[in-house]
Amino acid sequence: MPQGHHRTAVLIVVFFLLAVAGLTASAAEKHSTLALSFREGQSSEVNIVGLSPLSGRLGQADIKRSQGRTRIKLHIDEELPHPQSLDPLYTTYVLWAVAPEGRAESLVELPHGRGIRVEATTALPAFGLILTAEPYAAVTRPGWRLIAQSAAGDGTRGRVQAATFEYSVEPERQGVGGRPDFKTPLLVLGARRAVEMAQAAGAPEFAASELREAEVKQAALEQLWSRKTRLSKEAEAMARDVMRLAEHSRTLSAERMALAGRAAERSRAQAAIARAQTAADLASIQAEEQRAQAERERGKAERERQDAERARQEALQAKQVTRLAETEAERARANEELARSEAERAKRETEQARQENAEMQERLFRSLSAILDTRREARGLIVNLSDVLFDFNRASLKPGAREKLSKLAGILLAYPGPFAIEIEGHTDSVGTDEYNLALSRDRAVSVSAYIREAGIPAARITQVTGFGESRPVASNDNDAGRQVNRRVELVITDLER
Repeated sequence: MPQGHHRTAVLIVVFFLLAVAGLTASAAEKHSTLALSFREGQSSEVNIVGLSPLSGRLGQADIKRSQGRTRIKLHIDEELPHPQSLDPLYTTYVLWAVAPEGRAESLVELPHGRGIRVEATTALPAFGLILTAEPYAAVTRPGWRLIAQSAAGDGTRGRVQAATFEYSVEPERQGVGGRPDFKTPLLVLGARRAVEMAQAAGAPEFAASELREAEVKQAALEQLWSRKTRLSKEAEAMARDVMRLAEHSRTLSAERMALAGRAAERSRAQAAIARAQTAADLASIQAEEQRAQAERERGKAERERQDAERARQEALQAKQVTRLAETEAERARANEELARSEAERAKRETEQARQENAEMQERLFRSLSAILDTRREARGLIVNLSDVLFDFNRASLKPGAREKLSKLAGILLAYPGPFAIEIEGHTDSVGTDEYNLALSRDRAVSVSAYIREAGIPAARITQVTGFGESRPVASNDNDAGRQVNRRVELVITDLER
């Protein structure tokens, strides 16, 4: 087979594997809700409309946008049924704000009953409101059981968006079985549901220590409650702790399961590509050998014809020439085989070195990500130290920052490959340019000095710079954006690729 055809075969295999990977990626279930946007200083009323099993107008939300925050006063006049009457899985109701990009922000937990009044705030200027029944209050994404959502009414003065917002929800979960439990306090039931769902989501394998902490606290909660009809304040706090810990172990397990799945898929794809490449190379070598053999045969035939002609004239000389030609051909074949073997060995060693280097860099990235916020960019690995790791408006490091930097230095000292570090300080726009530039530079210098003390050679630190407010990564118009902009970034470069 011609060499170009072998390359085409390999490309076909690669595109097939990429297509399969895309088809097997699980698409999140999507719901949609009406979107309203609110101007600064504007007040508005939004109807809350019930869905199954409720219907019609349940109440309203009074909404006001002021000083970069949106305040929501929710009034539910109709009765919200006991969550256990919907399904033994449910223990509470949660109000969510759905952002334009589809992210759902948990606002407040609602009790069941009639005449409910709650308040909540959000930084979102545009959102839709949804109310869901949930197995416990600490869930981080809405469940599929939608109870009510916002709708425009006569008192709605917010601008209705042209399109609704889509948001992801947890897939439909099966009930826990058995009969509804109207005697056990809902917080205790919620703690049980949180642990059960974490266990079912793979936390025993992928987040064992986090799940164990939740299970221990749940056992303590069951002892503290002891079938009493009312919960003490201590028991209520413990139940919420169990839900928070179990939800953390569940989400962490899902993340780790996804990472493991993607890694396995990449390994399978790489193995298939390697097999296809090897087969193509082997076919190419075989074709080349066949061509060379044919050339040798044609040459041999020509030599034999010439030898026969010469044999008629000088038989002894023809026999000597024939033996010499055969010896030279054998030596050529032996040399060719040796060269091919050396080339294959060099190729295997190069591929092994490349794989080992990639694995080494991935371990470095995971190790750094476990300590501090780390991301990949074209210029290298970017490790972010947020403003909360420094004393307020000063360059001195807090104990937590020093601990994280010590761990970071230990990881880099153990890394066998080459690297260089650039340290960049950044601030928000509050204060003068001169003050911000000096503060950002001082913080970068403070980080540089500490990691040198921790053992990083000075030659590894190629640049220490303060950029002040000149390189924001978020808006400086709100507290959240300014918090993100106040940072020190370690840029780890010169990694082998």
